[in-house]
Amino acid sequence: MLPTKPDFGAIVLTIGSFCGFGLCGCTQKQEESVPPEKPALPVTITTLRKSSPTNTQFITGSVVPWKAEQIGFEVAGRVAEVIEPNESVTPQIGGVIDELPAGATPLARLDDEAFKIAAESAHASVEVAKLNRDANLVTIELQLPAQIESARAESDLADLELQRALELSRQNAISRSELDAAQTNASTAKSRLASAQADLAQAKARQLALNAQVLQANQQLSEAQRNLRNTVLFSPFPGQIAQIHAVPGTYVKEGDPVVTVQMMDPMAIEFEVTARASRRYRRGDMLSVQVTDGNGTSRQLSGMVYRVDTVADPAARTFTVTLHVRNEIDESGFESLHTDDPIAWTDQITPLNVGPIITGDQRLLVVREAVHTSGGETYVWKITNRRWGSPSPPGERLLSVTKVPVRITSDVIPYLGRWKFVAIEFTDPQVEMDVEHDLITGALHLKPQVADSPNGSAKKNPSLETWNGSQVMLDEQRWLLRSGDVVQISLTSNKPTDGYYVPMKAVREEQGLTFIHLIDDSESEPIARRVMVDVADGESVVGERVFLRIASTSQEKLHEGMQVVIEGTHYLNDGDRVMVSPLEGVQP
Repeated sequence: MLPTKPDFGAIVLTIGSFCGFGLCGCTQKQEESVPPEKPALPVTITTLRKSSPTNTQFITGSVVPWKAEQIGFEVAGRVAEVIEPNESVTPQIGGVIDELPAGATPLARLDDEAFKIAAESAHASVEVAKLNRDANLVTIELQLPAQIESARAESDLADLELQRALELSRQNAISRSELDAAQTNASTAKSRLASAQADLAQAKARQLALNAQVLQANQQLSEAQRNLRNTVLFSPFPGQIAQIHAVPGTYVKEGDPVVTVQMMDPMAIEFEVTARASRRYRRGDMLSVQVTDGNGTSRQLSGMVYRVDTVADPAARTFTVTLHVRNEIDESGFESLHTDDPIAWTDQITPLNVGPIITGDQRLLVVREAVHTSGGETYVWKITNRRWGSPSPPGERLLSVTKVPVRITSDVIPYLGRWKFVAIEFTDPQVEMDVEHDLITGALHLKPQVADSPNGSAKKNPSLETWNGSQVMLDEQRWLLRSGDVVQISLTSNKPTDGYYVPMKAVREEQGLTFIHLIDDSESEPIARRVMVDVADGESVVGERVFLRIASTSQEKLHEGMQVVIEGTHYLNDGDRVMVSPLEGVQP
């Protein structure tokens, strides 16, 4: 049955009502699905500026000796004396001379008795050769010429007698036998003259041989004297004894190492760099070197590039760069002494109970340098704050000393060819001495003072004779750079390139894209806008920050004054609202 017209209206009204309710419900549901507005994200920014920062990098280097050599004798023999390790040596300078060079430090000595005998024997051989030469010269100049003149006179007389005999023979005044005798006498006289002349020629030839023998004897004497000089070993360069290979009594052959000497000034510093970095350095380039002295204070020295290896280390694929650095004496121990008085120092302290070791008796033996004489008084310096058998406090290098009068009671007693001892007695009975535990100083030295003068600083050289202090610094001459030390080298970078540098964390990479975020404040609220960039090769390290040089690859070009997001760029999207905070101190 079809609906009537009133029913149709009611149906339409009902459907319209349901549709209205449905539309209202859909609208309400759509309004509820709209997300809330995203809050502004906190970021820190910096202002973009053009700059050309330098790249300051440090690398660790090792100190090695520039020159180090094992030195030995040119002759074989028994060692009589050897220098001690760590002693400084002065080289032999100049040509070969007969006497020992003044100021040169002997490294070692051989027993030279056999060499002296050989030199004396060679000298005697020279004298014998000279006498033989002179005797033959007398024969040439005096004896043989006289014999020749006598033979010539006899020959002339024999010729005259022969002429007379021939004349008489023609007159039949003499017999045939008398004529033959005259002819024989003439021939014999000529033969004697020829023989004398031959003897003269032979003597002249012998003179040449005798002259050669004199030269040979002189050469043998020179060789013997040279061998005698070579019984004392010297260093070819100034330095320090690094190692001892022989002791007194050892028999060494020619060329056997006796001591190792290493040059201390200048020193070499080696460090490893990559192949690319090695091309930056050329011979003569200057680099800064940082080293720590004895007080733990950082010192800065200057190094010059001496060599860059042309072949890489096959294992590490790195190249070795070698620097030359002038070394210095580390005087940091003296810097802690705040005094205007002259500073005395010694590198040796010795006990008093060494007699049984040296001579096998109970005499008080001390090294000769420990006994001082001043104003007619002979004395030693007794140490009062350090005793044999008692551990010394760490770092205590200042010795308290007092003067003790003594008397020398023996001649010099050599020991191992290196030290010279003397026996002493204490002359002041009021001074208490503990022979088993008391210590005395060795040779004293005074450090020159720097005094102010109108023309600048001048050094004063005080005298031990006038020094009357009570404290002595126990210290040896130590170099600032030692073989095996580790130092820091400030590396040079390539020539700084002008451009826009930003911290590394300002650059973001995502899905193969490299970009930064700039602040756009043209709207009512600042927003972050992405700008695609390209990062140039290389980087610059300033302090603890790494900066990258960037260039825009998008249509928008970079210019000074732009605000770049530094902190927070990792969670930003293009167009995000941001809450800006400036970040100070990020410009390279």
